Amino acid sequence: MRQQMMEADKRTAWTSAARDYVALQRPAGPEGWPLRFESHDPGADDRVRHVELGLGDVVLRRRVAGVPMKAARPLASYQGLAVELLDPDGDGEGVAIVLAHQDPALAVTLYSAPHIDDVVAEWRGWSEALGLPMLVSEADGSRRPAYAMIGRLPVGEVRARRARRGALKHRRPSVYRRRGVGRPSGELAVHRGEREMIARD
Repeated sequence: MRQQMMEADKRTAWTSAARDYVALQRPAGPEGWPLRFESHDPGADDRVRHVELGLGDVVLRRRVAGVPMKAARPLASYQGLAVELLDPDGDGEGVAIVLAHQDPALAVTLYSAPHIDDVVAEWRGWSEALGLPMLVSEADGSRRPAYAMIGRLPVGEVRARRARRGALKHRRPSVYRRRGVGRPSGELAVHRGEREMIARD
C-alpha cells in the first residue's frame, strides 16, 4: 500500500512537472522520427496521454474511464507552432511552444520554460523540423503568422540594389570595349584573267 502511494505521488509530481515544463529533443535526422512521448491531459486517466509525432501525422492515445482512445491527424491539418503563455491570466513569464490545431484538444506542447531565453531558438527549430509556420497568439485567442508567408515559405524583406561606389563607378562597362568581327565597308573586288607575277631565285 505504501509503495502504491509512493508511486502515485511520484506520478502526480511527474504530471505537474510535465504540465509546467517540457523539453523534447528534436531528432537530428529522418531516422529519429516518429517522436514518442507523454504529455499532460486533464481529461484522461492519470492525466496522461501518449503522443506519436511524425513528419506526416500526429497520433494521440489516452484512456478515459478505462476505455482506450486514439486520434490520428495529418500534420498538415495543424496550423503551426504557436508561442503561448503558461499562465495567461497571471503575472508569470513562463512560455510554451504549442503545435496548434483548430481543435484545442488536439494541440500538443513541444517546449515550455519559466523564461523566454531559449524560446525563439526552439520556436524556429521546431518550425524548420516540422515544416510548419511560426505563429503568434493574439489576446483574443486568434493566431497569425510571425512572418509573411507564401504557402509554407516565409517571405523576406525586399532589399534595394546596392549602388555602385568607388573609383570605377564612372568607368565605361567593358562590354562596349569588346571588338566585333570586322566587316568590309564595300563590295569585294574579284580579279580574273590577269598574269600572276612570281619571284623566283
